[in-house]
Amino acid sequence: MEKTLQELATLVGGRVVGDGSIVITETRSFEQAVKQSITFAVGEYVEHIALCQAGAVIVESEVKDAPMAQIVVDNAKAAFAQVLELFHPPVVVPREVHSTAIIGNNVTIGKNVAIGAYCVINDNAVIGDDVTIRPYVYIGHNVRIGEGSDIYAGAIVHENCILGKRVVLRAKAVIGGEGFGFATENGVHTHIPQVGNVILEDDVEVGSCTTIDNATMGSTLVRRGTKIDNLVHLGHNVEIGEDCFLIAQVGIAGSTKCGNHVIFAGQTGCTGHITIGDNVQFAGKTGITGNVPSNSIMAGYPMRPHKEWLKLAAYENRLPDMVKTVKQLQKEIDALKAQLKES
Repeated sequence: MEKTLQELATLVGGRVVGDGSIVITETRSFEQAVKQSITFAVGEYVEHIALCQAGAVIVESEVKDAPMAQIVVDNAKAAFAQVLELFHPPVVVPREVHSTAIIGNNVTIGKNVAIGAYCVINDNAVIGDDVTIRPYVYIGHNVRIGEGSDIYAGAIVHENCILGKRVVLRAKAVIGGEGFGFATENGVHTHIPQVGNVILEDDVEVGSCTTIDNATMGSTLVRRGTKIDNLVHLGHNVEIGEDCFLIAQVGIAGSTKCGNHVIFAGQTGCTGHITIGDNVQFAGKTGITGNVPSNSIMAGYPMRPHKEWLKLAAYENRLPDMVKTVKQLQKEIDALKAQLKES
């Protein structure tokens, strides 16, 4: 594919700085860019733009003395995503039910649906219009999948779960697996039936090998627009608010309630039966041990306000010197005590 810079600027609603007639043939990262490619620069990358070899760069404000042409937009990352979609269009999936798919009784399939090879769709499932179900997917009894959703290979949606519109499940995601509930008596663990389901609202995305357990009763709930990375686990009866980010290897224990616009950075772990407010941010590896008020920024294990954690981290780096100082002071104190006794 070949596009002039001006054509790309028109696509993303941007303004060209420099030669709009140059031809772009590919997209590349900032570090790997070459003369015929376009990339984007935000944050600290703008400071190093002179080192970039791209023929053009998408930025959010004009960079003086940049060695390449620029497209200036309000959101460089979003604009670059549009360019990526242009140069790398998605694979077209045939809109058909593959002959090897197994379809149960009383299944409702909407218009323009794709069901790939070796899929299993169980009784009473409802598949909305424009849904894509890729090979080896399992859809349980009574599942509802909203229009425009995309289920990648090997994903599993257990019985009674509900997926809204435009939900994306990446490969091997498991929705509605048995919640982890046991009663222990005299050291013996007895399974408690988990009879609830999982509800994913519109525009939720779930990463590869992420597992969201069904509720003991009621629903485990992920609200509209939340994006979940790979290898995340949500326990039974967890509720996640709208437009949250859950990054890789996050684990949230059962019955925790989370507000809107919350960010869980990678490997954050959360205890169960707590409440987290809106607009909270957790740094990577945070250990969440109790309720968190809205608009907090937390870090560390156990969690504490981020600024406090930064101070403690700085003190930790100075501990060896502080230990030497304490030992020296102790020697001086002992010497003074000895002098006092002698006098």
